Parts: sequence; structure tokens; C-alpha cells
Amino acid sequence: HQNPDTFEPKDLDMLIKAATSDLENYDKTRHEEFKKYEMMKEHERREYLKTLDEEKRQREESKFEEMKKKHGDHPKVHHPGSKDQLKEVWEEADGLDPNEFDPKTFFKLHDVNNDRFLDEQELEALFTKELEKVYDPKNEEDDMVEMEEERLRMREHVMNETLDQQQLFTEDELKEFESHISQQEDQLRKKAEELQKQKEELQRQQDQLQAQKQELQQVVKQMEQKKLQQANPPAGPAGELKFQPRTYLSVKFVYFRISDITVIKNTFSVQTIIM
Repeated sequence: HQNPDTFEPKDLDMLIKAATSDLENYDKTRHEEFKKYEMMKEHERREYLKTLDEEKRQREESKFEEMKKKHGDHPKVHHPGSKDQLKEVWEEADGLDPNEFDPKTFFKLHDVNNDRFLDEQELEALFTKELEKVYDPKNEEDDMVEMEEERLRMREHVMNETLDQQQLFTEDELKEFESHISQQEDQLRKKAEELQKQKEELQRQQDQLQAQKQELQQVVKQMEQKKLQQANPPAGPAGELKFQPRTYLSVKFVYFRISDITVIKNTFSVQTIIM
């Protein structure tokens, strides 16, 4: 950035280092994700075995060992990038005479974008023939996720063996992984129980509100009926107004004189007056 006018060799070197660092970080993250995938697969297999009786469990274990053996029984896989591996691509993929193998011609054939480099996609394409020796999508024992991981690791040029010959995780790592899964399941179960309790409480409150609403509606209905009755008094047989007796409270005053002191005693009585 300090020299915007030219692109010098040191600039290219810095660019390559940055790209390499990015690719290494990507590979590292991918390795961890693949390890989790393999541990989850083994965890699910073991959990499934726990659901079986002894006879079925032994039968399933035998089948698993047979599939592993069948998967490992494949033609020799050449080391990625070796001369033997490239010559095999030359002969079987390119359809050329193995006795006329020429590295320069091979390079030009597989430098698809003609940039004078074999980039990661072009390199990975070279490994297809090797991977087809080990993986077949028609076979139950062959995992295509593992095939793609194998292809990427071949591109890294760090593999000497196929994935099925390597220990991708230790027993302790698997136990730690299963413990982590168990904790997550416990948290999810507790959360589900809390949500169920909240649901029940909300239902209870809703039922209570509904009852109060019905009670209020009944009171309003009674008040409306009473108001209607007061607005339309009952009539007699000839249409005359019919009055109902009303009850009034009357007060009688009784006076007593004692020692020049006037005392008023209130007495109460109820009278019925017909109007």
C-alpha cells in the first residue's frame, strides 16, 4: 500500500503468505468439524446399541466390523501427488499411453485456467481416481462425507494413509464429546419443563379471566333487565298503570322533660304506604 504504482516480488510473497494463512485456518476449522462429525456418528451408533437386546447387539456389532473390513479392502492407494498417482491419472483419466508420460504435458492438461499454477480445485480433481478406489456411493460402508474430507486432506499433501487407517479421535475425546452432548440434552430438557410450566400457568390464568368475563357479562345482563323494567312499569287488565307498594322508613319523635333538660328519643318503625 506504500507503493501503489508497482506490484513487486515482495508484494506477491506477502499475498501468497496471506492466502496460505487463510487456507490453513480454513483447514484447521474443517478438521475440527470433521472430528465432531465422526464422534457424533460413533456416539449415535453406541446409543443405538443400547436399545438392543444382547443377541441383536452382537449381530449389529458383527455387521459393523464386516463393513469396516469391506471398506478397507480396496486397491492400493498411491500417495497424493506422487509420480505413480499422476501416471495413473495420465493413463486412466486422460486415456494416454503410460509409457509416454510427460510431466510438462500432464501439467498443461490439468492447468484448466491456464494460469501456470495448479490451484486447490485443480489439485483436488486429480485425486478423484484414487478416491474411487476407496469410496463408492452405492456401498453402505462408504461414507461420502469422509470421501470429501479425504479429498481435501490429499490436497493438503499431509496424508500418508487413508482416513480409515487413522485414529481421528481418542476414547477420552469421545467421552468428553458425549459428556458435552449430555449436558446440552439436560439443558434442553430443563428448558422444555420450564416452558411446560409456563404454558400451564398461562392456561390457568386464561381460564380464570374467562370465568371473570362470564360473571361480568351476567351482572351486566341483570342490570340491563332491571333498567328495562323500571322504564316500562307493569299495566293492569284494562291498561291502567299498576303501582307496586313501596316501603318507607318513618321516624317518630318522643319528648321527655327531666330536670329541665329536653331529651329526644328516636324510635323507628316501618310503614307500608299504598299510593
